[in-house]
Amino acid sequence: MVAVIFDLELIKRFRKGQPSEIVEIGACKVDLEKKEIIDQIQIYVNPKRGHISKSTRKFIKMKDEDINKAVSYETAILQFVTWLGDKYYLCSWGKDDKAHFINQSAQQKMNLDWFRNYNDIQKPIGNLMSSDLTNQLGLKNALKMAGIEPTGKAHRGIDDAINTAELFIKFIDKIELKENSLSQKEIHTQFQKYKRSRFRHKDQKQQTSHTHPASKSPTEN
Repeated sequence: MVAVIFDLELIKRFRKGQPSEIVEIGACKVDLEKKEIIDQIQIYVNPKRGHISKSTRKFIKMKDEDINKAVSYETAILQFVTWLGDKYYLCSWGKDDKAHFINQSAQQKMNLDWFRNYNDIQKPIGNLMSSDLTNQLGLKNALKMAGIEPTGKAHRGIDDAINTAELFIKFIDKIELKENSLSQKEIHTQFQKYKRSRFRHKDQKQQTSHTHPASKSPTEN
């Protein structure tokens, strides 16, 4: 078994309710016995509209030559699953990336059987580092507390995955990874939650656009 530490980057959003499409998948494999990174993968993903905005490219440090490497979400998942192999744990810093995988795959009616043995390593590592944490510990602060010098650039999926993996390796002997599977009920619940959020923001936007602060009611003269 290997631990696959993954990190996702999304298109930069400018309004609430705008779809959160995955634009980069960064991941690396950690050999649990050797306690070292043995492989890595970086996949750029084209949004449905087929264009990655300049602001998004700048945010995730995407170079001009990377644009031609971007593939559809379906192709990206196929490449990622092929790279995963058969025996692995999936690990991320926080549960948000798990939700993004579920939401986008459910939207596009794609199989999620490969999403198994998932572990959120943010909470257990945070608890090991400090018993006084009242809020979730960010990756940047966690690396600093652990005395790990970050490599690469922040908000770049592959670099964040590698930095998270280095943090995981530091505490590897104190973390128990669990085997599990993603149930259809969990997929449905998460996707319904996502859709309700989308519709709520959409309704708020429509109500705002239909209300003008200087307008008069029918009874005003």
